[in-house]
Amino acid sequence: MRFAILGRLQVECGDESVEITRTRRSLLATLLLAGSDGIVAETLMQAVWGDTHGRENSLKTALSQLRQLLPGRIPSARNHGYRIVLRPEDSFDLTEFRRLVEEGRVQISTGDQHAAVASLRRALDLWGDPPLADVPEDPLRLATWRQELLWERKVAQQDLLKARLNTGEHHQLLGDLRRELAEDQLSEMLNALLMTALYRAGYRVEALRHYDGLVTLLAQETGADPGARLRRLRDEIANDALDLRTLDEDEQVTPVTTWGAGGLPPAQLPPAVSDFTGRAAEMEELARYLRTAGQTGRVPIASISGPPGVGKSALAHQVAHLLRPHFPDGQVYVHLAGMSDQPRETTDVLGEVLAALGVELGHVPATVPGRTALYRSVLAGRQVLVVLDDVSGMHQVDPLLPGTPGCAVMVTSRAQLVGGAGMRMVRLEPFSPEESLSLLGEIIGAKRIQSDAVAAADIVDACGGLPLAVRIAGARLSGQPNWPLATFVTRLHKRLLSMLQADGMAVEAGIADSYESLPDPEARVFRLASLLRPGGFAGWEAAMLGGGDVDDVEEVLERLSRRSLLSMVGVDSLGQPRYRQHDLLRVFAAARLAEQPNERDRAIHRLMLGWLELASLADEQIAREPHDPPVMVLGMVMFAPSDVRQSIVDDADGWLATEVANLLYVVRIACEHGQQRLAMGLALRVTSYLYRESRHREAADMWRLLLQSFSPTDVRLTAEVRHRLAALIMHGPGGAQRASPLLDDCVQARESSGDLFGLARSLALRAVCRRQLSSGPDHSDLLSEAEADAGRGLHIARDIANPHAELVCLRAMATVLSTRGDHERALALGHEAVAVAEQLAERPQDRSYLRLALQTLAMLMLNAGRAEPALRLSEQTRELSAELLHRAGQARAQELAGDALAALGRRQEADERYKDAVAVFEADGGAEDAKRCRAKLAE
Repeated sequence: MRFAILGRLQVECGDESVEITRTRRSLLATLLLAGSDGIVAETLMQAVWGDTHGRENSLKTALSQLRQLLPGRIPSARNHGYRIVLRPEDSFDLTEFRRLVEEGRVQISTGDQHAAVASLRRALDLWGDPPLADVPEDPLRLATWRQELLWERKVAQQDLLKARLNTGEHHQLLGDLRRELAEDQLSEMLNALLMTALYRAGYRVEALRHYDGLVTLLAQETGADPGARLRRLRDEIANDALDLRTLDEDEQVTPVTTWGAGGLPPAQLPPAVSDFTGRAAEMEELARYLRTAGQTGRVPIASISGPPGVGKSALAHQVAHLLRPHFPDGQVYVHLAGMSDQPRETTDVLGEVLAALGVELGHVPATVPGRTALYRSVLAGRQVLVVLDDVSGMHQVDPLLPGTPGCAVMVTSRAQLVGGAGMRMVRLEPFSPEESLSLLGEIIGAKRIQSDAVAAADIVDACGGLPLAVRIAGARLSGQPNWPLATFVTRLHKRLLSMLQADGMAVEAGIADSYESLPDPEARVFRLASLLRPGGFAGWEAAMLGGGDVDDVEEVLERLSRRSLLSMVGVDSLGQPRYRQHDLLRVFAAARLAEQPNERDRAIHRLMLGWLELASLADEQIAREPHDPPVMVLGMVMFAPSDVRQSIVDDADGWLATEVANLLYVVRIACEHGQQRLAMGLALRVTSYLYRESRHREAADMWRLLLQSFSPTDVRLTAEVRHRLAALIMHGPGGAQRASPLLDDCVQARESSGDLFGLARSLALRAVCRRQLSSGPDHSDLLSEAEADAGRGLHIARDIANPHAELVCLRAMATVLSTRGDHERALALGHEAVAVAEQLAERPQDRSYLRLALQTLAMLMLNAGRAEPALRLSEQTRELSAELLHRAGQARAQELAGDALAALGRRQEADERYKDAVAVFEADGGAEDAKRCRAKLAE
């Protein structure tokens, strides 16, 4: 496709023109101008409609329509911005214009003036009339970009005139130059060209008269005299000494060095950091981009953004010092204090800068527009680097942007600036642990790092990759050379933010500046975000916390992200952005939230109930954990967003895979804030998923946390937690020995509380535990105790007529009897267990009870020496496990099938089953199960 914007916007596909409506033309022209840097939604809306209010949907619609016209060229928004990606076979007239202009300039420099004329004419022929007809003139950044493009054209036109003059077109140029001067009477370049053309055409006196007229005009319009170049040209013409050298050679002017305050060029940069570490790629990108100053018609503007303490200013200072030779007319530095409670006034800043540039106080205009205009006039034609540190928004930047090429601007801001086209964005992320250690080593010495590498790693981990935090930690350690690093780590863990301040530097102060500048809605969400999982959260989670509309909260989160108080870390299962709050920001936010206990408690309650609704909905749709009864289905719909609920209905497995870490984190938060019963409800509803996915360690950690949180007076709940923890502990090596005391406590507590249902289940589990322990020396009596427990539990279960309790007791009794060698009774009970499980399996999710009953019966058949029926039952178990998405169940069924095949003498088939089982067990983290199967392979 061919894209053209230098006249009216045109898009062609092959030989056919692509019709684009007026609104879409403005939108596409803006995207094309923005190029690969992209452009934020707000600027697009302002460019197309003149405002942003209520335009979000219109923008999405317009972009969708453009995507249909330009397939594959407008990707989804990235970092809150949009861009157009042209294909290699596409052409763009602006790119072609710049290529031809550069080609012409190279040809001029090599003396090939005729070729230069051809190249420059082809470049200028690409422009239409009116130029840039569909390029918006608002907002300010686009207007500036538009003016920069027109300046590029003007410079190319003057290059063409120079090349033509150098080819000897003296007479032909006179009319063209006079027409150009009618549009720009004060242009020194055009006046010099006309005077030279007149002289070379034989009109020496006319050239001198033209100079005299220019002197009068300049005095009337500006009160200034002609520049040194024009004065020298006039003298050469008057003395008849102007030779035929090219005008470019004639233009070599010694750089101005006697300007600025006191005749000195401004050199205001703060000192560069002597132990600056890392950021090599960012330094290279910034330096390469800013060096383009004067090579195009643009003023290169680079913006460095990132959270407080990430090293934006240090990087800007380092790059600025590196670039000093490229800006011989000076370096202007302004700290705008944009994120403080007293940001600098633009009027005052411009006054200070103008004074530094040599403007006398009496000549400084009173207004911001007047000072800006004078500032740009003073910088015109000079090579100055302007560094604007700590700005809050483009309103602080725009008045300080030079108006003509030659200068460059570097900006630092915690906010992601809406700079529009032409601004190069560099986002700083926290250091890696290796970079942080390197910086710490530069400060305190490598030997001290090596003396306690573990403590050093803990220090940089606590600093969260923020160079400022690492630098402060290093400063404090340098001040206490005898402190062991481990001592400092201990203090950091107790008082993190207060330990990270020294010699006027403080991480907390930087965060506080950003926090205190926030409007109330942003400040509230910033505080509440400290309750969400450090690894990342979605907008709908923050909405559950705050009780607000999801779309409104998403906008708040986006604004916090732009201020670098949150960072985007991808998208969730709904395709919505996920955000993360840096660890040190979380600590600060949590401290501010603790000052608002009512707000915190309400938010935690809403968060717990919202997650409880979602977890209950997801738990309903997946296979049950087969050792325990299903939990009650919650019917309430109060806090969970409807689109999230729908995503669970559509794909509960996918949602749980994405959110299980959040669910476990919320259980922890609930326990830490005294909401143990809500935590218990969540834990019960995530258990089936953890069991199915063989995430036994995470499940055990969850139940341990709950056990520590409950009061001993919560007898029934504490007993249930102990029961479930014991069941998980029994999975590991030596687990039965460790689980036995927990089960003794369970049985005792349930007997004392009269919890017959729980008692029957705990007796069954203790029977299984004692059966496992009975194989050890001097424990033969445990098998009798196991049989007594299972028998008692079965009697209770039948008395209370609870099929779930009866099922676990039947399975327990059957395995105990099988171990004793009473296979007929064991098989009879095994068949009874299958019958009960079939009654429970009314819904697909409940077929997990049948799967475990069939697996138990297959094992009983093997113990009884009945390999054929054991093989059939194993196959049934495997198929049912696959249906229930239970991989560990499939692996156990393959192992049992291997045992049956081995008993039948079909060794090769048995080994194939064992190999399959090993692969699945290893993939699921079942190291002990895989080891057991490998041992069978070696037999």
